[in-house]
Amino acid sequence: MFRTNLGKVSVACSILFAAQGAFATTVSCTSISPAYDISSKVSNTSNCAILSPIDANQNDNNLTTINSGGFFGISNWVFGGKYDNMNSSGGTDTSALFNFTGNNVSGTYIYAGGSPAPQDVMLIFKDGDNTNLVGYLLKMPYGGTYSRPFTDPPFPLNGNSTVHDISHISVYYRNGDGSGDPTGDVPEPATLALIGLGLLGMGKLRRKG
Repeated sequence: MFRTNLGKVSVACSILFAAQGAFATTVSCTSISPAYDISSKVSNTSNCAILSPIDANQNDNNLTTINSGGFFGISNWVFGGKYDNMNSSGGTDTSALFNFTGNNVSGTYIYAGGSPAPQDVMLIFKDGDNTNLVGYLLKMPYGGTYSRPFTDPPFPLNGNSTVHDISHISVYYRNGDGSGDPTGDVPEPATLALIGLGLLGMGKLRRKG
Protein backbone atom coordinates (compact mmCIF):
# COMPACT_ATOMS: atom_id res chain seq x y z
CA MET A 1 0.00 0.00 0.00
CA PHE A 2 2.77 2.42 0.95
CA ARG A 3 4.68 1.64 -2.25
CA THR A 4 1.55 2.38 -4.32
CA ASN A 5 0.95 5.68 -2.55
CA LEU A 6 4.62 6.57 -2.88
CA GLY A 7 4.32 6.02 -6.62
CA LYS A 8 1.35 8.38 -6.73
CA VAL A 9 3.33 11.03 -4.86
CA SER A 10 6.22 10.62 -7.29
CA VAL A 11 3.91 11.10 -10.26
CA ALA A 12 2.33 14.14 -8.63
CA CYS A 13 5.75 15.64 -7.96
CA SER A 14 6.76 15.05 -11.58
CA ILE A 15 3.67 16.91 -12.75
CA LEU A 16 4.40 19.76 -10.36
CA PHE A 17 8.00 20.04 -11.53
CA ALA A 18 6.86 20.06 -15.15
CA ALA A 19 4.45 22.87 -14.34
CA GLN A 20 7.18 24.73 -12.49
CA GLY A 21 8.52 26.00 -15.80
CA ALA A 22 5.60 28.43 -15.84
CA PHE A 23 7.26 30.28 -12.94
CA ALA A 24 10.60 30.68 -14.73
CA THR A 25 11.44 34.20 -15.86
CA THR A 26 14.81 33.45 -17.43
CA VAL A 27 15.95 30.71 -19.77
CA SER A 28 19.36 29.14 -20.18
CA CYS A 29 21.63 30.41 -22.94
CA THR A 30 21.96 26.82 -24.14
CA SER A 31 18.51 25.25 -23.85
CA ILE A 32 16.08 26.66 -26.43
CA SER A 33 15.26 25.05 -29.78
CA PRO A 34 16.69 25.50 -32.37
CA ALA A 35 19.98 24.53 -30.80
CA TYR A 36 22.30 27.39 -29.94
CA ASP A 37 24.89 28.38 -27.38
CA ILE A 38 25.76 31.99 -26.63
CA SER A 39 27.28 31.23 -23.23
CA SER A 40 30.83 31.66 -24.60
CA LYS A 41 30.22 35.23 -25.82
CA VAL A 42 31.62 36.44 -22.48
CA SER A 43 34.71 34.76 -21.05
CA ASN A 44 35.35 33.79 -17.42
CA THR A 45 31.71 33.12 -16.57
CA SER A 46 29.91 30.35 -14.69
CA ASN A 47 26.37 30.77 -16.03
CA CYS A 48 24.34 32.55 -18.68
CA ALA A 49 20.62 33.37 -18.90
CA ILE A 50 18.18 35.28 -21.11
CA LEU A 51 15.17 37.16 -19.74
CA SER A 52 11.96 35.53 -20.97
CA PRO A 53 10.33 35.92 -23.42
CA ILE A 54 13.54 36.20 -25.37
CA ASP A 55 12.16 38.66 -27.96
CA ALA A 56 10.47 41.08 -25.52
CA ASN A 57 13.02 43.93 -25.81
CA GLN A 58 12.90 44.84 -22.10
CA ASN A 59 15.22 47.42 -20.60
CA ASP A 60 17.12 47.26 -17.32
CA ASN A 61 16.48 50.88 -16.41
CA ASN A 62 15.19 49.85 -12.99
CA LEU A 63 16.07 47.12 -10.52
CA THR A 64 12.55 45.70 -10.54
CA THR A 65 13.05 44.23 -14.01
CA ILE A 66 16.29 42.53 -13.00
CA ASN A 67 15.25 41.31 -9.56
CA SER A 68 11.80 40.09 -10.63
CA GLY A 69 13.59 38.20 -13.38
CA GLY A 70 15.50 36.27 -10.74
CA PHE A 71 18.71 35.97 -12.72
CA PHE A 72 20.66 32.95 -11.39
CA GLY A 73 18.22 32.47 -8.51
CA ILE A 74 19.06 35.86 -7.00
CA SER A 75 16.50 38.61 -6.39
CA ASN A 76 18.51 41.25 -4.51
CA TRP A 77 20.91 42.50 -7.17
CA VAL A 78 22.38 46.00 -6.75
CA PHE A 79 23.14 48.23 -9.74
CA GLY A 80 26.84 48.96 -10.23
CA GLY A 81 26.91 51.30 -13.23
CA LYS A 82 27.21 50.57 -16.94
CA TYR A 83 29.18 50.84 -20.16
CA ASP A 84 26.71 53.03 -22.01
CA ASN A 85 26.18 54.82 -25.35
CA MET A 86 28.14 52.12 -27.12
CA ASN A 87 29.05 52.51 -30.78
CA SER A 88 31.85 51.50 -33.13
CA SER A 89 34.24 53.89 -31.36
CA GLY A 90 33.61 52.79 -27.79
CA GLY A 91 31.27 53.83 -25.00
CA THR A 92 30.83 55.80 -21.76
CA ASP A 93 32.04 53.92 -18.68
CA THR A 94 30.07 54.87 -15.54
CA SER A 95 30.84 51.77 -13.46
CA ALA A 96 33.05 52.12 -10.38
CA LEU A 97 33.48 48.34 -10.23
CA PHE A 98 34.78 47.68 -13.75
CA ASN A 99 36.88 49.22 -16.48
CA PHE A 100 35.58 48.49 -19.97
CA THR A 101 37.40 48.77 -23.27
CA GLY A 102 36.17 48.05 -26.77
CA ASN A 103 32.99 48.92 -28.63
CA ASN A 104 29.48 47.65 -29.42
CA VAL A 105 30.89 44.53 -31.07
CA SER A 106 33.58 43.26 -28.69
CA GLY A 107 35.97 44.31 -25.96
CA THR A 108 37.27 43.59 -22.46
CA TYR A 109 36.18 44.06 -18.86
CA ILE A 110 38.36 44.08 -15.74
CA TYR A 111 37.45 44.48 -12.07
CA ALA A 112 38.53 47.84 -10.67
CA GLY A 113 36.60 47.94 -7.40
CA GLY A 114 37.79 47.59 -3.86
CA SER A 115 38.66 44.57 -1.76
CA PRO A 116 36.99 42.28 -0.90
CA ALA A 117 35.19 41.94 -4.21
CA PRO A 118 31.43 41.27 -4.19
CA GLN A 119 30.42 37.63 -3.81
CA ASP A 120 28.27 37.62 -6.96
CA VAL A 121 28.66 39.82 -10.04
CA MET A 122 26.86 39.69 -13.36
CA LEU A 123 26.94 41.64 -16.61
CA ILE A 124 23.65 42.37 -18.38
CA PHE A 125 23.74 42.98 -22.15
CA LYS A 126 21.05 45.04 -23.92
CA ASP A 127 20.23 45.40 -27.61
CA GLY A 128 16.83 46.16 -29.14
CA ASP A 129 14.04 44.71 -31.28
CA ASN A 130 13.45 40.95 -31.17
CA THR A 131 15.98 40.41 -28.38
CA ASN A 132 15.89 40.57 -24.60
CA LEU A 133 18.37 41.07 -21.76
CA VAL A 134 21.22 38.56 -21.58
CA GLY A 135 22.98 38.01 -18.23
CA TYR A 136 26.39 36.47 -17.55
CA LEU A 137 27.43 35.44 -14.04
CA LEU A 138 31.14 36.12 -13.61
CA LYS A 139 33.83 33.97 -12.03
CA MET A 140 36.63 35.28 -9.81
CA PRO A 141 39.03 36.88 -10.50
CA TYR A 142 36.63 39.14 -12.40
CA GLY A 143 37.94 40.00 -15.84
CA GLY A 144 37.72 38.79 -19.43
CA THR A 145 36.41 39.51 -22.90
CA TYR A 146 32.98 40.05 -24.40
CA SER A 147 31.39 39.88 -27.85
CA ARG A 148 27.88 40.37 -29.21
CA PRO A 149 25.46 37.74 -27.79
CA PHE A 150 22.51 38.85 -29.94
CA THR A 151 22.64 36.26 -32.70
CA ASP A 152 20.03 34.44 -34.79
CA PRO A 153 19.46 31.82 -33.40
CA PRO A 154 18.34 32.06 -30.63
CA PHE A 155 16.87 35.50 -31.24
CA PRO A 156 14.38 35.96 -34.12
CA LEU A 157 16.19 38.93 -35.65
CA ASN A 158 14.47 41.01 -38.34
CA GLY A 159 15.24 40.72 -42.03
CA ASN A 160 18.50 39.10 -43.01
CA SER A 161 20.25 40.07 -39.76
CA THR A 162 22.32 37.35 -38.12
CA VAL A 163 23.76 39.46 -35.29
CA HIS A 164 22.93 42.76 -33.55
CA ASP A 165 25.32 45.19 -31.85
CA ILE A 166 25.32 45.85 -28.09
CA SER A 167 23.48 48.94 -26.83
CA HIS A 168 24.97 48.89 -23.31
CA ILE A 169 26.45 46.58 -20.66
CA SER A 170 25.20 46.96 -17.08
CA VAL A 171 26.96 45.75 -13.93
CA TYR A 172 25.02 44.14 -11.08
CA TYR A 173 26.37 42.67 -7.85
CA ARG A 174 25.48 41.50 -4.36
CA ASN A 175 27.76 41.09 -1.40
CA GLY A 176 25.90 38.11 0.09
CA ASP A 177 26.61 36.57 3.47
CA GLY A 178 29.29 34.13 2.36
CA SER A 179 26.98 31.11 2.63
CA GLY A 180 25.49 31.17 -0.87
CA ASP A 181 26.54 29.29 -3.99
CA PRO A 182 28.55 31.75 -6.13
CA THR A 183 28.15 29.55 -9.21
CA GLY A 184 24.56 30.67 -9.60
CA ASP A 185 23.14 27.15 -9.37
CA VAL A 186 20.56 28.30 -6.83
CA PRO A 187 17.13 26.63 -6.78
CA GLU A 188 14.31 29.00 -7.63
CA PRO A 189 11.77 29.69 -4.84
CA ALA A 190 9.06 27.86 -6.78
CA THR A 191 11.27 24.78 -7.01
CA LEU A 192 11.92 24.80 -3.27
CA ALA A 193 8.20 25.14 -2.59
CA LEU A 194 7.38 22.17 -4.80
CA ILE A 195 10.03 20.03 -3.11
CA GLY A 196 8.42 20.92 0.23
CA LEU A 197 4.97 19.91 -1.03
CA GLY A 198 6.32 16.58 -2.23
CA LEU A 199 7.99 15.82 1.09
CA LEU A 200 4.86 16.86 2.99
CA GLY A 201 2.75 14.48 0.90
CA MET A 202 5.18 11.63 1.48
CA GLY A 203 5.11 12.28 5.21
CA LYS A 204 1.32 12.12 5.34
CA LEU A 205 1.25 8.86 3.40
CA ARG A 206 3.88 7.36 5.67
CA ARG A 207 1.75 8.19 8.73
CA LYS A 208 -1.35 6.63 7.12
CA GLY A 209 0.60 3.47 6.30
